[in-house]
Amino acid sequence: MLEQVAKDEFMVREILSTAKTLFAQHGLKKTTMEDIANSLGKGKSSLYYYFQGKTEIFEAVVEEELKNLLRLTRQAVNMAITAKDKLKAYSRTRARVMEKFHNLSSVVYEDIFNHIGVVLKLKQKHDETQIDLIREILKVGVQTGEFKKLAERDIELFSFTLVAAFRGIELPLSASRFVRNCENGPDVLVDIMVDGIKG
Repeated sequence: MLEQVAKDEFMVREILSTAKTLFAQHGLKKTTMEDIANSLGKGKSSLYYYFQGKTEIFEAVVEEELKNLLRLTRQAVNMAITAKDKLKAYSRTRARVMEKFHNLSSVVYEDIFNHIGVVLKLKQKHDETQIDLIREILKVGVQTGEFKKLAERDIELFSFTLVAAFRGIELPLSASRFVRNCENGPDVLVDIMVDGIKG
């Protein structure tokens, strides 16, 4: 039983990895279930055992990328000492990882609009997780006296604002003008925003 679960998990990972590569090369629309199966050296029926179709594979690829982004971000945040350094680690990590993610998203950008409902649902879930992480950092900063006392409502609002600001520098246009041309762009953004809540 456990052996079959491990085998299934391995196969799902292989499908998603292969599909991600094909989506990045050819886009969602041009990639077929047969393409994915051929790249895996499997029959299409093997894919249908795990996924209903290409759309479900695409959703799983996007969700896996978002989970990976959260994992790497949390690792970087946990290694930083001060709340301000945690925010910088958050911003730096997201900018770096999103740069890689843009290779996939730029190719499938047009296709995303055909699946906008699913993408927005995943994005909303991801945004809520990001806001929770920023809220944790801000509360630590307030508790240690690094940041001034903030009402719960203000922490919530500032968390939302920071996530929105960080997302802005992750967009391709913004990233090319700000982050890419300014080696410490994410740090500068954190410095500007945090100066207003210093203790």
